[in-house]
Amino acid sequence: MAACVFSSLLTVLCVGLYDKYTYAGACTDPILSPASLLVEYGSPAEVNCSIPNTPVTQYKLGWESKTSQPITDNETSVVWKLDRLTKWEEAEGLGCYFTVGVTQCVSYVNLTIYKRPDRVTLNSVSDVVAEGDQTELRCEIENVGPGGNLSVHWSRADPKQDNTFTRFTHTSFPDLVNEMQSVNKTVNLTVTPSREDAGVQYQCAAVLNLDQHLLVFPSQPVTITVHSGQPPLMSVWGAVGLLAIATML
Repeated sequence: MAACVFSSLLTVLCVGLYDKYTYAGACTDPILSPASLLVEYGSPAEVNCSIPNTPVTQYKLGWESKTSQPITDNETSVVWKLDRLTKWEEAEGLGCYFTVGVTQCVSYVNLTIYKRPDRVTLNSVSDVVAEGDQTELRCEIENVGPGGNLSVHWSRADPKQDNTFTRFTHTSFPDLVNEMQSVNKTVNLTVTPSREDAGVQYQCAAVLNLDQHLLVFPSQPVTITVHSGQPPLMSVWGAVGLLAIATML
């Protein structure tokens, strides 16, 4: 009888130790809510990290972050929270870790930070252009980010077609592909207006392509006045007539 009691007790102890060992040796990935986050630079940000239940052994649940590293060893959730997100570096490596025993599991937040431009301005080198001559459009973009996601869309609106802006070309920046922070950029575009372009409006837009989000920040439009390359024949003869009259006087 005593042998049976001892055997049963040993079985219970062995099962208990086995349960603790398996939990310590194989942690589960922390649960993030939300797992993806799109945040405007300077705005608040918050993500909750949790585990299903409290481990029976010592553990730590905490955040890897450039700004804030909250941690707990007795709760099943811990919140990463900022009143103002102002470090572009947070977009890389923001994760929640769950350490139990000698094992650690980590879940990373898909964090995207963006900054709308302070200003998008379009100017024309010349507001009045002779038909067939080239002129240059200059688009100035101030303090927009991340630079690696920036491109410029160029559009035009024809008064003969309800003034609807239609994109006709774009400019990309291979030199900024690895830039995570905000940038200033000036882009020039050469156009050659024809007589039919008289009254056409041009517009540029700073575009941030952020995964599934496309953010567009347009400039105010500019209008280029197009003059015919040669003056009409009547205008020439009119000028000659005025010159003859002036000579006679």
